[in-house]
Parts: sequence; structure tokens; C-alpha cells
Amino acid sequence: DARAAQDLPVIRLNLPGPGSLSFLPVELISALGFDREMGARLVLRYQPSGVRALEDALQGNADFAALGFPTLPVMHSHGKDVVAFAPLSGRRHTVHVLVRADLAKKVPNIASLKGRTVATSIGSPNSKAYLQMLMEVLLAAHGINNQQVRWLPSGQNWESYSGALLSKSADAVLCEQPFVHRLLRAGIAVSIADLNDPALQKKIPGVDALRSALVASRQALARSETAGKAELLVRMLRRTLVWLQTTPAEMVASSATVANEEQRNEIVAILKATPDIFSATARFLPEQISATDDFLRAAMGSVSLTTASSFVDDRWTR
Repeated sequence: DARAAQDLPVIRLNLPGPGSLSFLPVELISALGFDREMGARLVLRYQPSGVRALEDALQGNADFAALGFPTLPVMHSHGKDVVAFAPLSGRRHTVHVLVRADLAKKVPNIASLKGRTVATSIGSPNSKAYLQMLMEVLLAAHGINNQQVRWLPSGQNWESYSGALLSKSADAVLCEQPFVHRLLRAGIAVSIADLNDPALQKKIPGVDALRSALVASRQALARSETAGKAELLVRMLRRTLVWLQTTPAEMVASSATVANEEQRNEIVAILKATPDIFSATARFLPEQISATDDFLRAAMGSVSLTTASSFVDDRWTR
């Protein structure tokens, strides 16, 4: 059986991680065997950020990448003609701004981050990652421009976030679950902003922007072999999303790749507290695309933009 699996055609997908909850649906595909059921083998390759994941894929090292959708227009402005062909994220957020526990009294809110060091996913010299764009929008909403903080590049994984805070290299991090839950539980950090807070959401243009998606170059998707792999990957994703909606959180957590029971319990708690993290149908929702336009205008300032819909290839998700 293992030998037969080795003979199946391979789909290589780059993604940030490991362990970022935003990308759990694609991590579950091979864990549940849905790839092999559909006659292929999905191989995941972790990168420090979504931007790095996509740049590595564009160099031919992977077929596709999973990353923040609002990054695509930024990459396009640097000559990368890339499109999203399936959404991963739903309507709920898991992003928090956390500060080191020893700074809780000195840095009680986003406005007090001026002059501080913030660690988050930066991307690469050629493009900002979605999380940095989001942090810049959050800072701007509190009267701070992106030159008034120091930026510390961080991988989207536990070692990077915890290391930045424990070493005191960073005063704050912007990160997603399950790292938020883990940092709070360990007493390493305290939360000063939760993107699900209605009062904060009122200050953020396009807060309901599409967070994450499966992405490829337009040129690659024009090739029949890559298009066939994309269609197959969308079918695997849809199967997994249905499974996620019909399966108790405890069983989802037991299928996820985690180090111990504490981390399994962590996923259970997050899934129960924040439903609708993931797309329900793998369809691009007009309201998410419209919100993405608003977010991009805030994040990219006066840069002229085509609409977010021009970075969508929905032929397999309609």
C-alpha cells in the first residue's frame, strides 16, 4: 500500500508553518487520506511566510502555494502574475496583537506600540506578507505609521514567535491561532488587541477581507497538467471542508499534526470558540472580495489598484 502511494502523481504545496491554524484544511487532506482516495499524493513544504512559499513555488520547487490573498496585488506590482484559485479562510479571525508579559502595564494598547519592536511575518525584499500589511493598517488606525515601529521578521511558527518574545528581541507580536492561545497559556504574552473585537473592527477598513487562499501563477494554470492538479486539489479541499463542518472538534484535533495532548486541547478550544474560521464551500464570496478591495486601499495607500477580483481564477470553485 505504501509502495502504491509512492507511485501516485505528486502535488507539491508550499505553505507557512508548521502549525498555523489558517492552513489546517490543507494539512488535513493527506492526514485523512483524501489525496490518495482521489489518485494523487499531496506533499506539503513549510516556509517562513506565505510570500516565501509563493516565491519558492514560482521558482518551480512546488506546484502551488497557500498564503494571504491580499498579498497578490503587491506581488503583481513586482511583476509576479499570480492568482488565487480556491479560498481557505472563512468569516472569523484568529489574529491578536500580543505584548510581552513584562510589558503589559507599559504597553496596554496598540497606540502605545510607537517606538517599539514588533515581530510578525514580513515576507521578502520583494513583497510584504499579509500579516505585516494587517499590522500596518492596525497601527495607522491608531495614529502610528510603519516607520514609527521597528520590524522584526518572524516565521509563522511557534519557535519564531516564542523566541522573539522570550529573547526580548521583540516587544510585541502579531500572530494567529494556535500560537496566540499557546503564548497566553505559557504566560509569555498578554493580548492587547483581538481582531474579532467589534470596537477594533470598526477602525479597520476591509476587516473581512479574504485572509488565505490557494495560489499559482496564471501562466502555470494555463498548462493542462497544472490545471488538472489544481482541479484535483480543489476537490480534495472541498472534501476536507465538508468533513470539518460535520466532525466534532475533538476528532478534528486528533487528526491534526500536533506534538501532545495539550496542543490537541488547544485546537478543540479554538475551533469551539471561533467557528467559521474556514471557508464553508471553497467559493469566493463577493463580500470578501469587496472587503479585500477596502483593505488593499488602506494597506497600499495611493498605489493604483485593479480590483481584487482580477486576482481570482474561480473556474473550479463556481
